[in-house]
Amino acid sequence: MRTRARLLTFAVPLGIMTAVCWGAWADDSGRGDNRGQMRPDEPLVLKKKIDVGGKGLGAFDISFVDPKIELYVFSDRTNASVDLIDSEDANFIGRVGAPCATGNPAPHFCFQGVALNPDGSANNNLSGPDGVVIVGSKEIWAGDGDSRIKVIDIATKSFITTISTGGTARVDEMADDPRDHILAAANNADTPPFVTFFDTMHKTILGKLTFTTADAGVDAENGIEQSQWSRDTGLFYVSVPQVGSATTVGGVSVIDPSTMKVTHTFLVSNCSPAGLTLGPRHQALIGCSGVFNNKTQSVIIDINSDSTALDGAVVATVPIGGNDEVWFDKGTRHYFLAARSNLSGGKPDPILGSVDAGTNKLDPSAPTSTTAHSVAADENAHNVFVPIGFVPPGTSTSTDPTNPCPTDGCVAVYRARSERSDDEASRQ
Repeated sequence: MRTRARLLTFAVPLGIMTAVCWGAWADDSGRGDNRGQMRPDEPLVLKKKIDVGGKGLGAFDISFVDPKIELYVFSDRTNASVDLIDSEDANFIGRVGAPCATGNPAPHFCFQGVALNPDGSANNNLSGPDGVVIVGSKEIWAGDGDSRIKVIDIATKSFITTISTGGTARVDEMADDPRDHILAAANNADTPPFVTFFDTMHKTILGKLTFTTADAGVDAENGIEQSQWSRDTGLFYVSVPQVGSATTVGGVSVIDPSTMKVTHTFLVSNCSPAGLTLGPRHQALIGCSGVFNNKTQSVIIDINSDSTALDGAVVATVPIGGNDEVWFDKGTRHYFLAARSNLSGGKPDPILGSVDAGTNKLDPSAPTSTTAHSVAADENAHNVFVPIGFVPPGTSTSTDPTNPCPTDGCVAVYRARSERSDDEASRQ
């Protein structure tokens, strides 16, 4: 029996509820028992498809799980909202937000949705919501296409405040430092890109860091992407797709929250870092997005390395790439990669990648969709969530043959094959 600590009073009554304990928690060092760990070579399988209603699910961005309150949230641009899902039961709870409209009495308490270019194509730089993170198990901080952070109270499903970063484009991915109550959020589409540091207690801006050679020691030529905060080091880590003029060189920049300055950048080749997640043994998986020599890959680095050489911190290479968001699941001690642009034999092969963090080896993965670029997992329930976009009207499904929900889109829920479903568990 496990006590739920959820704060979602709008969804279910508070109280003690019974649940099957699927696995044991493992800390950042990789210690802890392994009752919940996936066996090597154990495949992921699609267990459930969650219908989010509204206009369906076509365009979306980043996602996040807080296992303490059993809440999965993701940025739903199609419905101009942050959508909420019970991360244990894998049921849709509801959404927060509405499209911004002319004459809206509170224009900043809304989301941009899918912004369009003059030719009718989507403009991702101005669309939103974008990056999203849960702070203190009480608030959702979501970036939007109007260069604002929008803070949502989880208990009431209502906006608390909105804070402008002063940029011209979207606030994208972000990371929370709960120890110092500092959140770092990237304006990745501004030129030059920059990170804004927020005081999450007082909802104020502490400072900014522009990713230029003069300010950060790094010339980020192609934006900045997923970031993380390490409880071990107390530092932020930010993926940089391209460092300088060489398109084959990217990196991960290390930021000290006390000074809001870059202390070091780990350089990697043939990667274009996008996703970033911290695993055990002071290692981090970089979800590479680029294609080099008609191949895709991702790399694992030692964040305690003092090497300044290109690829000097790399400890392993994983033959899967074309990623956006990646996630480390403490419960199974696996990395999960949303690899929508993965190549296999030079051909498109979109998958949910699964990497054993104990061996840094690729385990059998699951086919997804060319839209599947966002992933997050609940370390207790062992549910892995991947939003899937619908196939646009008039488009042949043959262009995305592995899409599990081509008509309306969905949030696909994957688990290891050995994990029993909730229905199976209830019959025991």
